[in-house]
Amino acid sequence: MATFDTEYDLVVVGSGTAGTMAAYIGAKEGGLKTALLEKAPQTGGGSVFTEGHAAFESSEQKARKLPPRPGMHYPTRVEGYQRYIDYSHKRAKPEVVRTAVNESAETIDILKSLGLVYTHVDIYALEQPSELASAHFSEGLGQRMHEVLIQAARDAGADVFTSTPARELIVEDGKVVGVAAEDADGQALRIGAKAVILAGGGFGANVEMLRKYSRFAANAEALVPLCPDTNTGDTVNMALAIGADTFEIGTLALVPLANGKNLAAITNGAGSQPVLWVDRTGRRYWDEFVALCFADAANVIASRPGGVSYSIMDQDTVRHLIENGSDIGLGEFVKFQTPMVTLQTELDEAAAEGEMAWKADSIEGLAKAVGFDPAVFRATVDQYNEFAAKGEDPLFFKDARYLRPILKAPFYAIEMRGGILGSVGALNVDGDMRVIGTNGEVIEGLYATGEDAGGLFGDNYVLDVPGTASGFGLTSGRVAARHAAKVIKV
Repeated sequence: MATFDTEYDLVVVGSGTAGTMAAYIGAKEGGLKTALLEKAPQTGGGSVFTEGHAAFESSEQKARKLPPRPGMHYPTRVEGYQRYIDYSHKRAKPEVVRTAVNESAETIDILKSLGLVYTHVDIYALEQPSELASAHFSEGLGQRMHEVLIQAARDAGADVFTSTPARELIVEDGKVVGVAAEDADGQALRIGAKAVILAGGGFGANVEMLRKYSRFAANAEALVPLCPDTNTGDTVNMALAIGADTFEIGTLALVPLANGKNLAAITNGAGSQPVLWVDRTGRRYWDEFVALCFADAANVIASRPGGVSYSIMDQDTVRHLIENGSDIGLGEFVKFQTPMVTLQTELDEAAAEGEMAWKADSIEGLAKAVGFDPAVFRATVDQYNEFAAKGEDPLFFKDARYLRPILKAPFYAIEMRGGILGSVGALNVDGDMRVIGTNGEVIEGLYATGEDAGGLFGDNYVLDVPGTASGFGLTSGRVAARHAAKVIKV
């Protein structure tokens, strides 16, 4: 029989969106003696960087009646369910999607009861009409949401341990009965539990797992983690080690990212625009209007040779972005049609460094600076300018409004890569978030939530339902904790 240094009813591993909600529900509603383990020195994980969270038929949507966009409506649960299923090309798990959709409205009410104030419920990309108006934005965004949740968990009696990494699951007679961890002093700690909820945030910061599981294996080193560096897949590997099955493992939520910059950098916003895109051969390769959906755009970029792409623009386009703003937004980071007033300064500084942006007075000079074959790049630019002059793109059928010519010197190139917001496919779970083993049976006592759980996606993040990652984290954490409490009390 296993022996422990301390025992709890419920142990939650990871203090991001899913884990903190699970700890709160377990302690408050379930009345469970709850421990929340976080390997970082502080709680929150990637939740502090989130914006809105998705929900359907919520009290906030009902109170507002209509979104602040003409001709739009708030989606029903049926519409949400169908969008997830269709977007995944029928690869998502119906029971997981059903849980994410049906249970989402209560998530909003719980957060409101804890003091979170919602400012608007809307789409994410203001220029994207295909999005559902599912994103619930609150005061203080993810940072405030986490502050509210972690305080509520503590007030409910949950014990929160930081700098306490979980190392492996303890199994007895086929049932998970605890977690082997290390305390803040690096000492081994065996914690008994009647149920364990995994909420480690996936493996976006683990290049070995990206190489092993993602479809961008050849370019794994070129991907840039934007998630916390603690999201290394520890919880996923712990479950795999005891026979857990996977579901669409390797699915990533990616966003275009200027090499070496963050999402809020103006150069990143400029590089994400639907200007001329070329790969490292100096050739155009796609309809750049794919930029409208950042998840699709980043997948395209990450699939190019070496995992890099270059956004090419001339001085007139730079002036357009400075004076008129972006053609494509990126939520709160790059606001739609907001003038990029500091773009020239940032571009000149980056070009002077010559590591992620380049500037030249001729097309051939720009080619040499970046490393393109000058003749190939010249031909690419000439052809693109011809398409712009005719207002027609016979290669990729790009919308003529975004065929901006490359004519006026100086000319610029910005190196873009795929930035990883997180991995969003991993462990196979059922609708109660119970982990399923490779034998097809539920692993008793083990749950996976948020980015540790598979089932909501196919091979891509669903940008058509904005706020999905955060919304699913919150809802899956609550569902798992409630089910665990029900089982424990039997």
